[in-house]
Amino acid sequence: MDKHIVTSYDNDLEYIKILIIEMGVLLEKQTFEAIELIKLHNLKIMPTIRETEKKINSAEKRIREYSTNTLTKRQPLADDLRKIIVSIKIASTLERIGDHAENIANRIEQAKIVPTNYLTDSIYRLGQSVIKNLSQALTAYDQNSITLSKNVSLEDKKIDLLYETCFREHLVLMMEDNKNISYFTQMLFIAKELERIGDLCKNIAKEVSYSVEGKIS
Repeated sequence: MDKHIVTSYDNDLEYIKILIIEMGVLLEKQTFEAIELIKLHNLKIMPTIRETEKKINSAEKRIREYSTNTLTKRQPLADDLRKIIVSIKIASTLERIGDHAENIANRIEQAKIVPTNYLTDSIYRLGQSVIKNLSQALTAYDQNSITLSKNVSLEDKKIDLLYETCFREHLVLMMEDNKNISYFTQMLFIAKELERIGDLCKNIAKEVSYSVEGKIS
């Protein structure tokens, strides 16, 4: 009987992890498409991005409810309790990243026509760095990898530097071309959204470290 209970409990923990990984796959898709919009301005994919956002929100709710039910039924202690709490926090963080990705897409839609003198791809490159670090953070969670979680934090420092470069570059563009300040402002907002996603990826990495080591880094 005890063995059955333990096995069932392990299945609950594994199912929560599967749900988060599935949510992560949706999030990577949405974030990738939002970042590609920066370069391609293909607004036809906006409905897809918004539909994916709804799925991400539903996934977060499902994880939260299942995890809460597991806490109630199993009343876990120590490591198991920590894993469930971390799962709830990571799901919430993923949902927030989804919000930022949708914001990026919305700002691209608002920006509309790209000025002919807008030749920089710095924000797109920032986005590429962010999506790679998001993928690394999710892999760190999947593999319970301290090494990968530390790499995420290191990469986030590079992302912060890229953001500062984008910020300075676009301030110069505003001073040189005040007719297109509205567009440049939207791009600055997008850069900030990407920087925030980078911070949230770092938060996921910290939660992974806490889940594995049992201490806050």
